[in-house]
Amino acid sequence: MRPSLQLAVISIALAIGAGAASADHHAMMGSGGDAAGGRFGSFGASVALEAADFASMYYVGSYQGVIAEADWRLDRFAVGASVPAYRLDENGFGVRGMGDVAAFGRVTAIETPAAHAGVAFALSWPTGNDLNGLGMGHMMLMPAAWGEWRTGRLLLSAQAGYSRALISGGHHDHGPWPLVEPMNMSEITWNAGATIALGSGLRGGARASGGVPVGSLPGHDRIVGAVNLGWGRGRLDTVAELQAGLDGDPFILRGVVQTALHF
Repeated sequence: MRPSLQLAVISIALAIGAGAASADHHAMMGSGGDAAGGRFGSFGASVALEAADFASMYYVGSYQGVIAEADWRLDRFAVGASVPAYRLDENGFGVRGMGDVAAFGRVTAIETPAAHAGVAFALSWPTGNDLNGLGMGHMMLMPAAWGEWRTGRLLLSAQAGYSRALISGGHHDHGPWPLVEPMNMSEITWNAGATIALGSGLRGGARASGGVPVGSLPGHDRIVGAVNLGWGRGRLDTVAELQAGLDGDPFILRGVVQTALHF
């Protein structure tokens, strides 16, 4: 078993034993969550561990990542930021460094006992080395609309957005790039999933996500499928997810574990 897959299996086992679902791109939030309480709102922090093996036309290897995130919520509004760091092994050459740092925000426009919906946005900075496959090499703007509907123990969720590079000109084609979180220069993104409550704080689910290049810039379709198992109790929530790159994304299998605390 390759080192990256070993880390994924170990991380998932730890998360299930200890008891915040993660989107494919760490800056894109898909769920409205609970409304923040208290006069000054609520604060949250999370840490995600991920590991993957990948293979593309030009690169073969693996990577492991740590993504730290913090957010603040008040009524229907939420803002936050995320900072990723990776160890990347590409074609036998190992590099370490940050990925692209991002800030995000979310507004819940519709809020009923059964349904939540709203808009979200994210803006990333090119802090990751684009030559080594750790970042895009330019800023990205990522607005989106999201919604979720609950019936009994079942929760259905969906998100659709548009991502665009904030540079003038530029007609480059990375291939699936960056290696750790590939995106197109201009694309429509989507995410849809279902989660069912299993009892005693446990839940299980499945989802699919992807990207479709649009406009005159070159690009590549992307589809990712995933299954997950989560546990939440009080202020603590943990989810473990196993993802498969079905089309366009260079990773073969990726394991992600995220633990979040709100206070």
